[in-house]
Amino acid sequence: MHCDTALLARYDGFGSVTRCGHGFVHVQLGQTTLTFSEAQYQRFVAMLADSAANFEMQRLAREGLGAETYDHTESEGQDAEYPDILPS
Repeated sequence: MHCDTALLARYDGFGSVTRCGHGFVHVQLGQTTLTFSEAQYQRFVAMLADSAANFEMQRLAREGLGAETYDHTESEGQDAEYPDILPS
């Protein structure tokens, strides 16, 4: 059975992100593909955004410009928008 896909992003020589007709998001990097539900994908993107911000803050801290890393607080223990996905 054929499944229609929509290309969400592609970086030549790096990877791509597609959404299939079954409601899954596929993140392909080289020979590796991660498959997420839409809720899991949104949570994954949020985690990557947090890690990118922390990466930059740590770089600034190393340069003596000061910054604190972001960590989820206890009140954020369960994401109301994605109740099926538990944070680490």
